[in-house]
Amino acid sequence: MFIMVALLWLMSSILFFRNPQNEKIRWASVIGFCGGFGGIGALLGKGIDRPEWILHLDGIFTSIGHYFTPYGMLIFGIVYSDVIGNVRKRNILKLLLLIPIFIMYSMFQVYPEFRIDFRILAIWVAPYVIAANILLIYSAWREDRPIIKRRKILTCVFVVPMFTFALTTNIILEALGIVGVWRYNPWIIVIQFLVFVYFGVKYGILGVRIRFEKEMRDSTMKAARSGTALFNHTIKNEIAKIDLLVNQIKEQIPPEEKSAENLGLVLNSTNHVLELSRRIQSKLDVIDLKESEFSLTESIDSAINLLKPYLNMNPNITIIKQYEVDAIVFGDTEQLQETYLNIIKNASEAMNGQGVILIKVYKTRKKIHIDFIDEGKGIGKDELTRVLDPFYSTKHNQTNFGLGLTYCYNVLKKHGGDILVKSKVEKGTTFTLTLPSKRIIEFRVNEQSNSKLVGENSLWTK
Repeated sequence: MFIMVALLWLMSSILFFRNPQNEKIRWASVIGFCGGFGGIGALLGKGIDRPEWILHLDGIFTSIGHYFTPYGMLIFGIVYSDVIGNVRKRNILKLLLLIPIFIMYSMFQVYPEFRIDFRILAIWVAPYVIAANILLIYSAWREDRPIIKRRKILTCVFVVPMFTFALTTNIILEALGIVGVWRYNPWIIVIQFLVFVYFGVKYGILGVRIRFEKEMRDSTMKAARSGTALFNHTIKNEIAKIDLLVNQIKEQIPPEEKSAENLGLVLNSTNHVLELSRRIQSKLDVIDLKESEFSLTESIDSAINLLKPYLNMNPNITIIKQYEVDAIVFGDTEQLQETYLNIIKNASEAMNGQGVILIKVYKTRKKIHIDFIDEGKGIGKDELTRVLDPFYSTKHNQTNFGLGLTYCYNVLKKHGGDILVKSKVEKGTTFTLTLPSKRIIEFRVNEQSNSKLVGENSLWTK
C-alpha cells in the first residue's frame, strides 16, 4: 500500500509541477493526491484502540479518498472535454457536484472510525466515474486534429481503465459484499505507473511529453542566446580591431594600387561577418511585442502579398486559403506575419517550387488555429522533434542557420500560443499555429465558400 501511495503522489507531482497553470493537469493531480490519501488511511490500520491523533487522521484521509477522488475524476472529465466552455457555469457546476459529499459527511461517521454504507456511496460515485469516462472518450472522438486526437486517445487508454478499476474494486464490489479486492490496487498502480512513464516519454500523456520537450527547447534557447551573445561580443571586438587597422593601412596606400582594392575587399568581408552576426542574434533575441488589434486573416493575406514577387518566380506553387473563421486578435501583427512568411517559404522549398500550400483558419472553443499544409518531401520522425530547436535545419546547406522556425516558436510563445508540427515522409508537413483565447477579442464567421485561391475575397459577419 505504501508503494501505491508513493507512486500515486509521484505521478501527481510530475503532472502538477510540469504545468501548474493548466487546469486539466491540476485536476488530474487532485485525483492522484486524493487517492493517495485513501491509501494512507488504509496504512493507519483499523479499530478504535489506536492513538487519538491517528483516529482523526484516519477519518480525514479515508473520507478524502472515498469522497473526493470520484469528485476529482468527474471534474477532470468536464475540464478535459471542455463541454462547458463558460467558466462561470463550470464553477457553479463544481459547487453543485459537491452536494453528495456534504450529504455523506452528514450521514456517516468519520470519527472515531470511518464507517460507510457502500451501497449508498455507489449511488452517486458510479455515475460520477462513468460520466468522467464518457467525457474523456467523447473528447477524443470529436477531436479532428490528428496530433491532438492521438494524445487524447492515449490519455483515454491510460486513464479510463484506471478509473474503471478503482470504481469496481473500491466501491462496486464492496457494495455487493465482495470485500478486500481493493488490496490488489498497489499492483495495478505499479502497472499504471509504468504505462504512464512509457507513454509519457514516448508519445505524451496529459501534456507531459510536450512539456519536457518545451523545457529542453527553452533551455537550449537560453544557452544559445548566452553563447551567441558572447560569440557576437568577441566577434565585434576582433572585427573592430581588424577594421581599424585595415583602414589605417589603406590610408597609407595610394588608391590606384592593387593592394588598396584588396584592402577594400577585406573591409567588405568584415562588414559581411558583422551582418551575419547581427542576423543570428536577431533571431535569438527576446522578442518585444508591439501589440495592437488586427484581423487575423488580413494579416495572413498581407504576408501572402509580401510573397508575391517570390511566388511569381515560382508559378507552379498554388496557395489555397480555407478560412472557416476570422478573429480580431490583440498581438504583434508584424512578428506574426514574419512567422507566416517563414513557414510558407519553408513549405515552397520543401515542394521544390511545385505543389499546393493549403492555409486553414479554424477555431475550437477557446483557441484559434492556423494550419499550413504542404505537399513536400516531409520530415522524418528522428528530425520532427528537433525542427524548432535553434541551429537545427533539415536543409543541410551552409546558407541556412536553422533559426527561422526557432524564431516562429519564440513569436508564438511570446503570444501565449504554440506550434505543432506533424509530417510524413513523401506526404507533406503541417504546421499548426495556435493562439489562446486571451488574444482573441471577437470571432467572425465566413458566410461565403470556405476554400479560396489567393486573391479571392471573403464576406465576414460577427
